[in-house]
Amino acid sequence: MTARQGRVRVYQHDQTITFQIEGQATMQHSPAVRQFAEQCLTDGMTVLSVDLRRCTHMDSTFLGTLLFLKRIVERHQTGRFALISPSPQCRQLLQQMGLEKIFPVVDREEPAPSVWRDLPSGPEDMAVFKRNVVQAHQELGRLEGPAGETFRELADQLAQELAAESSASQQNKK
Repeated sequence: MTARQGRVRVYQHDQTITFQIEGQATMQHSPAVRQFAEQCLTDGMTVLSVDLRRCTHMDSTFLGTLLFLKRIVERHQTGRFALISPSPQCRQLLQQMGLEKIFPVVDREEPAPSVWRDLPSGPEDMAVFKRNVVQAHQELGRLEGPAGETFRELADQLAQELAAESSASQQNKK
């Protein structure tokens, strides 16, 4: 994938997993980031970071996925979550949505290019992809204020559509 459309790379070191987003971070990237992060946390990683210095845009699903991962990390009493060196575009988006107060931000130097490896993205399992979209928007719906209100309505609508689709699928199997 080109950087404009988005590319996700990952770096593991000791108990830390770091994702780096280059270009646009979208719903297409969210399931892979979430699944990889959840597996690493299950395997004992305690620090999850997302490097946004090369990120030009994050869609609502990706932002909601970051909120979801932050909550998962915080459930582990010893876990830490941080956004690393957000680009000016990302800082502006975080500020507009009131997320700059929610996400810890750390500015630090970028690791050498040789440490990163590409994380494949794109929906391999459409049901997992759709559930992730719904859950990401439910996370955004938990925000206080106008942003949360907007996303609560959208999350409810998406959840209803997913439930109806699932119900129809179950009926077709009978």
